[in-house]
Amino acid sequence: MIRPLTSLRLVFALMVFASHCNIVSSTFDIPLLTEGYVGVSFFFVLSGFIISYSYDSRFSAAEVGKPALAMARRKFWVARIARIYPLHWLMLFIAAAIGTYTLANGWGDWARHFVPNLLLCQGYIPDGEYYFSFNSPSWSLCCEQLFYILFPLIVPLLHRPRQLYSLFALCTVLVIGGMWFTPAEMMKNIWYVNPLARFPDFLLGMVVYVIFKSSDSAQWRKATDTAPAASSFRMATLKEAAAVALFIGFYLFSIHVPQVYRYSCYYWLPVALVIFTFAQQGGILSRILSSRPLVWGGEISFGFYLIHHLLFRLFTEAERHLQFTLSPYIAILLLLAMTIIISGASYRWFEQPVGKWIKRLLV
Repeated sequence: MIRPLTSLRLVFALMVFASHCNIVSSTFDIPLLTEGYVGVSFFFVLSGFIISYSYDSRFSAAEVGKPALAMARRKFWVARIARIYPLHWLMLFIAAAIGTYTLANGWGDWARHFVPNLLLCQGYIPDGEYYFSFNSPSWSLCCEQLFYILFPLIVPLLHRPRQLYSLFALCTVLVIGGMWFTPAEMMKNIWYVNPLARFPDFLLGMVVYVIFKSSDSAQWRKATDTAPAASSFRMATLKEAAAVALFIGFYLFSIHVPQVYRYSCYYWLPVALVIFTFAQQGGILSRILSSRPLVWGGEISFGFYLIHHLLFRLFTEAERHLQFTLSPYIAILLLLAMTIIISGASYRWFEQPVGKWIKRLLV
């Protein structure tokens, strides 16, 4: 585990949370908050980095023979299924039970929306009534599922940097060019939720990992557990501050950039630098992010991400039917506390035990 990167999952999950606060009140419908969907891009790039970091050596060791490689792939895919599907299905069935997608058009229409969600295929359907139906944030798991399916097949590229860089460069040209020619009404359908269009985000994470692995800082981390010299610590702190400042600069300037580019490629540079810099774990900000409470927050961030949107919708429905009104700020603080508590409980008593059971069953 790279503790600062784990904690950053919480930071960016909170940004996604902030981007949805306008569901509760229009008070929060401001660019500074709604731009928080960039957290999803961070998760995709981070996924490419962490999966590469965690599984590079395992697949390299398995390449000595086909049976070993087949088993390594099986273990990887089972681990990914055990990670995303239990909570996704739980939240999907809860969303279905409370009627977040109505039966107004009959059971056939309901099933046509439910089945793609069940199989995490909704992101391939260019219609917001599909990919945002039931538990809306689960569309991103559709993208993650594609990444997980493909990773064991492209993992050799981690040892062929030129091919990896060339593939990412080709994807970059196709993404930027494709965005330029896409009709405005199709931009979100194609470039925000479509797993094929988000695959370059994952590839970027793999690129960052290859660069990190070859860097002096990575070699130093593997060679020693002692603290860096004071001069190295100061330099690392400056690099971390610069990476954060660059990201904030991009974030604040984003209002001047067409939204379609902000879905992914506009943020590639600052997100990649944040991940690369904090993976080195060298400065004061990394020490802060390595604190146990923040790391725990990162550990529960998957549940936090999947749970918060449904709580927002339940709150607004309760407010409408029970005819009560809370201050929007009190409501958000209450929903934030509820999301953290439920996510923590889910992680300890549902996600971890069910995930372990699935691994024992399928491996």
